[in-house]
Amino acid sequence: MIPLPRVIVQIIVFCAAMSMAAQNYKSERLKRAADVVGLQISADSLLPDTMMMKKARDGRNVYLRTDPMGNVEQIGVPLFSEVMRILQPSPVYDFLDFAVLNWKYKVTQNQLYLSKVIFKKGNWETLLNGKLEECQCMIENREDKLYIVNWQREGKDIATVGIPVEYELLNNDTRRNMERDFLKELKAFSPNIKRIPAPYINEDELSIYGTEGLFVLPGKSYIIDLLNQNVYYKLTTVTEAVDTVINNKPVTMNLDAILPVVVNDTEFPAETFANLMMCDNDAVPEVTIDLDFHLSNYHREKVTMPLSRLKAFCRQHGCGLFFACDIVKDGMIRGVMFASNLPKGYNHLFSLRTTTDQFAEASPKVTADVYLYIPPVDKSKLFGTAPTKKSGAKFKLP
Repeated sequence: MIPLPRVIVQIIVFCAAMSMAAQNYKSERLKRAADVVGLQISADSLLPDTMMMKKARDGRNVYLRTDPMGNVEQIGVPLFSEVMRILQPSPVYDFLDFAVLNWKYKVTQNQLYLSKVIFKKGNWETLLNGKLEECQCMIENREDKLYIVNWQREGKDIATVGIPVEYELLNNDTRRNMERDFLKELKAFSPNIKRIPAPYINEDELSIYGTEGLFVLPGKSYIIDLLNQNVYYKLTTVTEAVDTVINNKPVTMNLDAILPVVVNDTEFPAETFANLMMCDNDAVPEVTIDLDFHLSNYHREKVTMPLSRLKAFCRQHGCGLFFACDIVKDGMIRGVMFASNLPKGYNHLFSLRTTTDQFAEASPKVTADVYLYIPPVDKSKLFGTAPTKKSGAKFKLP
């Protein structure tokens, strides 16, 4: 065997190291944080779903957390107890822990976003050196618009901050980077999804829907009643063969029963479309969805995958899914699906279209124009209420 020249070996080793480094961090922001802070991390030490304490180059405690795939998903200065994180989940933890790290070590060039954090008591230095993970802490969510975080020691306030619910702020990142990370994670996401049998639905759980013999299993709604998680049913006669004994003789009897079944019928296109998008069981076939992502700076990217995979990915990131049918005309049907994460201050919007003849296919195809990280919409603004005159007063924490 002819040995490789030394320079080629070095190039191969360098490329392998770069590849390993890239795949172990969920974002460039975290990779830069590890480099700037001086964390010593080897790829084989990154176990899945693990939180480990590390020392920064100045000796300060910094924690690192991995996701189920072993990728680094968070680096920060610990400000909250682990018990509180478990009992009261909130996006505030990861935001503030990284924000303090960023303030101290200047991880990102953009430090201006930190000015959106409002201090009523204390300052960034207090958060960094106050040993707050040992304090009593309370977090208040004010209508998904503002988080109030308060730390107390022996009944006295140590620090109180207000954090606007804005998706870029809470993610310590820009929309462009978040879109890139979303697509990167989505493409790598490969859960083991099995379509479960349709659950038995008691008629008492259903409400009458319209005048065409349909019923609805009501789900949650978002913004307006039409944007919801409803599943639609119709009553169907089912014949079942039952073995029994009559006069000491085995007999097979056919018994009819009227049961609710999920609507999957071109006669009801709007309800069938809703069921295809919202059902997670084998009452409807698996949808193949063609996603056309409309990204920042007018970039676009297309991805095709099973709908169940997309929905599982969105739910893993804390999103609730809501659907509304928009137009049914000449065999064309349109709708919208929102993936909403109000605690983090964003929606993903899927503008959907298909044709009614797809309902008869083993794997119906749906096309979607996708817009990521859209701020939540107030119902009052959606219907155009008249603006009120601003007083000019500045916002203050209570």
